[in-house]
Amino acid sequence: MDVRIIRLFRPPVVPMPLYVHTVGYNKQNPMARPEGFSTHQLLFARSGQGYVRLPGQEGFHFGPMEYMLLPAELPHEYYSVSAEPWEVGYISFHGSKVEPLVEHFSLEPCKLRKILDVEAIWNVLDELWELADANKEGAEWEAARIMYGFLLDLNGMQYNEDPMNPEPATYLSEDMAQEVVQHAAHYLNEHYNENISLSNVASSLGYTHQYLNRLFHREYGVSMLQYVQKLRLDRAIGLMSTKDNITVKDIASYVGMETNYFIRMFRKATGMTPDQYRKTNVLS
Repeated sequence: MDVRIIRLFRPPVVPMPLYVHTVGYNKQNPMARPEGFSTHQLLFARSGQGYVRLPGQEGFHFGPMEYMLLPAELPHEYYSVSAEPWEVGYISFHGSKVEPLVEHFSLEPCKLRKILDVEAIWNVLDELWELADANKEGAEWEAARIMYGFLLDLNGMQYNEDPMNPEPATYLSEDMAQEVVQHAAHYLNEHYNENISLSNVASSLGYTHQYLNRLFHREYGVSMLQYVQKLRLDRAIGLMSTKDNITVKDIASYVGMETNYFIRMFRKATGMTPDQYRKTNVLS
């Protein structure tokens, strides 16, 4: 099971209407917060089964393909009740306008809702996690833009919770869907080494991240994020083959990634660090 250990965004230096505090996903350990958490939390269950206790109401099970909002400072406790790992993703967020935004997007506190596309959810978690992990200047503003689009997607899911009909009303024909996906892929191929916001790519084409990602997966068999990661990995391997003296840091920079994260991604994909791969596959 993949794990994204918690990453923390730098706190905003000026008031922001919405900002992301933390992001990650993991095999959930028992958690008890008698005074609640400092910010709102969105929790997403991917596998396993958990049990949640809140003040003034009966406990309830929190199972796979479900999500809910835990408001800031609400006392809570949750823990796994299944033999398999309870995999939970989370985004915590706050801001000067967070309460009206939560209301605007119809995020009813502590109400379980269905996840119609778990890969789309996890892609957003990955995108935010990479932003926080790189910790570049302005990451908090980019995260806020992604978060706003994500809340919009979740709001759309609430009005279409029929798993037999997951497509939006603006359903595209096969030819049109293929054309939209090809436009997205062309953009990703040209800008893979930049700080790409996949949510912005989707909105520029007139669709939500969730819907475009579903079309993308249908066409290529991978998510947009996985597609970008493969582009970066292929380019990195190409650099190793053609430039003997290039450093791992320079390779990471060239493909648009922070060095430590690049090494982790490379090892996950190949089973080796970049230096080990070069010695085994390029220099031998």
